[in-house]
Amino acid sequence: MTVPERWKDGLESDTPPAPYPTDGTDFRGAVRYHQRVALKRFLKFFPVFLLLWVQLFVFHLDYLLPVGIVGMFGMVWTLFLLAGRLSLARKCSKVFRTYPLEFRTPVEKYGMESTHTLYLRFGDQTGTPFSLRAKDALGRGRWPVGITDGVWFAGDEPFGGAFIVPGSGEMLFLQPKEWTEAEKYRKDAGPERVEKARRAGIKRPARIR
Repeated sequence: MTVPERWKDGLESDTPPAPYPTDGTDFRGAVRYHQRVALKRFLKFFPVFLLLWVQLFVFHLDYLLPVGIVGMFGMVWTLFLLAGRLSLARKCSKVFRTYPLEFRTPVEKYGMESTHTLYLRFGDQTGTPFSLRAKDALGRGRWPVGITDGVWFAGDEPFGGAFIVPGSGEMLFLQPKEWTEAEKYRKDAGPERVEKARRAGIKRPARIR
């Protein structure tokens, strides 16, 4: 579901300043921070759902069955979220280790979906002829504050990449909104760029949740 147009510019995160440099010099700090936060969020809820499920087998009381079912689904859901967040952090890390971080400005907000997907374009150089879809590594579904002023980007636009937002340090993985739409640009990329995209894990469209 697409977020109404009148909302897309106003939905901004209130993330505090990052506890690591966000000037393009320390992508490892960003990756480690996002991994730690993902684990902390998992450990905050998973033990609770685990207890709800385990008590069903400890007390053997039929009326606790609904509570046990809630616990089971809660465990599955928190595991699903953890896997998705750690996977995105790994994807970003692989891109950062392959491409140098470059400051790109301005960033145009193009749209937003309720699936926590952001659509944007880079406005520098000759302009991006297609939109990019971005996913926050922690699943936040709001625009990072100040994103239109520029980001530290690593990657190759026809293939995708990742970026870090100055100040808040939010880390997002991105790829072309319509993969086939950018196919002709990938065909013109040349073997060196294609090989680099392969090493970064962005040669093919990624499944991001």
